[in-house]
Amino acid sequence: MKTTIPVWVKVVLPIGISVTLFVFIIFGIHIPDVEKRLLEQKKAQIHDLTQTAIDVIEYQYKLSQQGKISEKEAKTQAAAIIAAMKFGPERKDYFWITNYEPRMVVHPYRPDLNGKMLDDFADPKGKHLFNEMVQAVKLSGEGYVDYMWQWKDDAGTVIPKISYVKSFPEWKWVVGTGIYINDIKKEAASQVAKLIFYTISIFFFILILSGYTIMSGVHTNESLVLREKELEALNHELEDRVAARTKDLRDSLEDLKRAQNQLIEAEKMASLGNLVAGVAHEINTPVGIGVTTATFLEDKLKELTSAYNAGQMKKSDLDKFFETSEQSLRSISANLLRAGALVRSFKQVAVDQSSEHPRTFNIKSYFNDILQSLSPRLKNTGHKIYLHAPDDLSIESYPGAFMQIFSNLIINSLLHGFDEIENGVIEIKAEMEENSLVFTYTDNGVGMNDEQLTRIYEPFYTTKRNAGGSGLGMNIVYNLVSRKLNGTIKTQSKPGQGTTFIITMPVKGEKK
Repeated sequence: MKTTIPVWVKVVLPIGISVTLFVFIIFGIHIPDVEKRLLEQKKAQIHDLTQTAIDVIEYQYKLSQQGKISEKEAKTQAAAIIAAMKFGPERKDYFWITNYEPRMVVHPYRPDLNGKMLDDFADPKGKHLFNEMVQAVKLSGEGYVDYMWQWKDDAGTVIPKISYVKSFPEWKWVVGTGIYINDIKKEAASQVAKLIFYTISIFFFILILSGYTIMSGVHTNESLVLREKELEALNHELEDRVAARTKDLRDSLEDLKRAQNQLIEAEKMASLGNLVAGVAHEINTPVGIGVTTATFLEDKLKELTSAYNAGQMKKSDLDKFFETSEQSLRSISANLLRAGALVRSFKQVAVDQSSEHPRTFNIKSYFNDILQSLSPRLKNTGHKIYLHAPDDLSIESYPGAFMQIFSNLIINSLLHGFDEIENGVIEIKAEMEENSLVFTYTDNGVGMNDEQLTRIYEPFYTTKRNAGGSGLGMNIVYNLVSRKLNGTIKTQSKPGQGTTFIITMPVKGEKK
């Protein structure tokens, strides 16, 4: 006797298996990994922020080495700027500085520790955290240390914290900033809550759809049984009715396929929403640093104004204010430019899902996009840009890095190379050499002397500071080529003979 499987079993079983697998993947695999991934992201963020603080200290150090200010003044200005730098959603996250003794140089929320020896200082669990920080930087120049510390500016609350510290060996300083474990847990809990909400919503949608399908299936099954009983007397009529029911089932299958496509589109929109949130978070840091630096500069202006009104202003006060203003404005400009770059690149980021991930793109087409974005800078000039690249050359790499590298090179030519030149020419040649992509960038500008050629990649070095140059463009180019793309960049230039950049990077090239 042939066994007939009930319709509701045929419908419920695959749905049940699908829901079980979905719940297992979400709650068994994805959610446990959320805190770990968030922690790694935050650690990378404080690593980059600390490097920014090190760059500020290094700038002051170079001023003292050049004899523009004394070492004591350089240390005082560097400590003041670092103490004023705040970041994070509430702009309460901060940096601190100790030396190798260890002795506190500056701590914005614990002024009682400034200037004090910290070799016996321990957290509530007895951990000598500052000794461990010094040991970490002496061993490898940098490191992460976990300990218990007060909650930002709330001295009454002590919670777990992880900090990244890095050495500035010229002054035997240790610079650091940290993240609170509670922040990571709160953010992870927020993501998990959203995920649970979406999961429950999808589950109920599937449940309602399943109920509807089961009821439709049961009704169909009852109709078929009735038609089978009538087969003996009404065989031809039954065939017509079976055909009609078959059509209904096909329509139901199409409805299910359409519902599936709608779920896929909903997931894409949710992914795009997360991307938008990520971009907003990234923009928050440079904008926050810009606002903090502007506030610091405003305070210094008030101090100078008070001294002037009181008739106590000295030339040294004015000189210090000029130097502080120059560095503060450079920091504001750099961070606002970074925020602007994030906004401009958002369209491409949405297509790529993330600018930090490589993708395959056509060289010539992408360079046309870059030139289009720079058209406002070129349309009122007589300068020309020519690109020589095979139409079918496509590579797998980081398009966002290419955008920033060649945008900075072109702007550098416009600002420096074509000074007092009305009809400048830029030629960019791209070609594959075995497993490497080689770019030759040439302009017919004024060229560079030996000093400029030697210092071109130094941060904050510019010959056009009064004309809008920040001194960071070519340093960014060098870091992107060498670190992001694992490549090399060579520069050739002589006064009056233009400049040539040769960029070589390993890539996966393919002809399409």
